Amino acid sequence: MPAIDLSFTTIKDKLPDFIAGGLAAYATASNSYFHQPEELRQKIADKHGVSMDSVYLTAGADQAITLLCATFGSDTHVFTPTYICYTDAKKLGGKFTEHQSLEDSTYSISTSKIDGASLIFLANPNNPAGVTKRETILDLVANNPNAKIVIDEAYGDFFDDSVIGDVANNKNLIVLRSFSKGYALAGFRIGYIVAHPEVLEQITLESTWFNVAYTSVGAAVTALNHEDYFMKMRESIISERQKTESYLAQLGYQVIPCHINAVLLRFADESGATSFVEKLEQADIRVNHGNGASNCGLDKTYVRVSVGTADQMQVFRDTLSH
Repeated sequence: MPAIDLSFTTIKDKLPDFIAGGLAAYATASNSYFHQPEELRQKIADKHGVSMDSVYLTAGADQAITLLCATFGSDTHVFTPTYICYTDAKKLGGKFTEHQSLEDSTYSISTSKIDGASLIFLANPNNPAGVTKRETILDLVANNPNAKIVIDEAYGDFFDDSVIGDVANNKNLIVLRSFSKGYALAGFRIGYIVAHPEVLEQITLESTWFNVAYTSVGAAVTALNHEDYFMKMRESIISERQKTESYLAQLGYQVIPCHINAVLLRFADESGATSFVEKLEQADIRVNHGNGASNCGLDKTYVRVSVGTADQMQVFRDTLSH
């Protein structure tokens, strides 16, 4: 049996044939450059009910994060545990502060003013766990008018409480989205920023003129044309996550509430988590231990398990039952 990699939160099911079919026209036209293709930006604008000039395409959400750190990241703050790429602010020479926001099983952020902050990242739903209500986010935005508040909704398709509709009335609010998770297009590296047009003007000064591949645009357009398929895919993933969470809880594991395509476990000590990971490794199943390659703010009492296919998750559960 091949290794089961549950360390990264990519979608494990293969892409449907209609994605490849939709790429043909874009592939043959890719002998040219296309700056911010309007066909995709308009579809995204229609999806969220925003203006097209508030949408900027990026080479995945990771490029968006780097652009934001380069533009506004002189003093960056994050609510940990969270996504590791926000630490790009440190690599670019900015000040970087983590605010530990997970206590026992509850992830809860402070909405108070952060003195000196120029950039604040909040993943919602959070990776690895936790969710923040829209009202709480708007309090954070109102209390920090001098900072850019970036709500990273890379997993937003798994949880219906977006603040994209609030961007128009809040110049310091920026939302990130990605096709990697909710549409299973991680390998195409396609994401987008939703922000006030004046803010986008500042961000794009740090970007290259032709920053997204036209074939990636074609994949995203095709995916949006098949929304029903991907909605069912996400529902299936959520169901599998809930099934696995319930099973782990029955076995006595501490499960931290999660709203993405992953399960987060906390152990009493590092040795317990290490034993858990080693048992899975013996069955050729890979998971994230501590921060792994994806997070910051987790110690090695935590283990994150991405949700795989139904067959993969059955093997995972069977391994723990032996």
